[in-house]
Amino acid sequence: MKKKLDSKALLARAEDTAELCEKQYSPKAFGFLTPADAAVIRQNFAKKNLGADISFKFFGGYPDAERSLFLVYPDYAEDTVDEEFIALVEITGRDISTLCHRDFLGSLLGLGLKREKLGDILCLEDRTLVFAAKDIAGYIVSNLDMVARVGVKARVLELGKAQIPKRQFDEIRTTVASLRLDSVVGAALKTSRSAAAEAIRAKRVLVNWQECMDISAKISPGDVFSVRGAGRFRLSEDIKTTRKDRLGICIEKAK
Repeated sequence: MKKKLDSKALLARAEDTAELCEKQYSPKAFGFLTPADAAVIRQNFAKKNLGADISFKFFGGYPDAERSLFLVYPDYAEDTVDEEFIALVEITGRDISTLCHRDFLGSLLGLGLKREKLGDILCLEDRTLVFAAKDIAGYIVSNLDMVARVGVKARVLELGKAQIPKRQFDEIRTTVASLRLDSVVGAALKTSRSAAAEAIRAKRVLVNWQECMDISAKISPGDVFSVRGAGRFRLSEDIKTTRKDRLGICIEKAK
């Protein structure tokens, strides 16, 4: 199995992508990246001085995508860069509801495709949607006719036109004294701050897919954090100050 890129190699590829965009003055892409890898690049490129009219973003084909491409592009390509690199493949079949994410990923990799060429795979009731690098979409359509012994058909849909279900989550509404990591994690787990601090120090907590051992680190609205063995959470933008000067927050827990 191919080893995961370390941070140095990951950033080197991102740098090469950006430099090629500037040199050729045309859009370039790298990925699909895991959320953790995207976070590493995002953190290091936040203050990077690209060309005056060169921008970058992370996009996986739809707003809630987990895996995303690192896209670097001149301003003239802002409205077309997504469609240039990402394709949406719809897979259908009579017994498709019996299949799961692992079945589809295994069959796609079995075609000789690299994992970084494949984005999110969304298994719905009557179809499965696969976000993929545009240069392999035709190959998938031509060659994927069986998934785990179930006959299937694949076709390319127009990106942005398909109805993508929103991610489902449970809401945890509570109050905290501050947006310190130990306070928010404690609220999410419905436990004490000391127990939350213990989990943080034990390296069980990731913030925006990065390890964080600072119990006093501030969590901002929109930040995603996960606790090993307890799930993934997101701090909602819905924050209010109560009469007792505490913060009323809403934490979304992924189902």
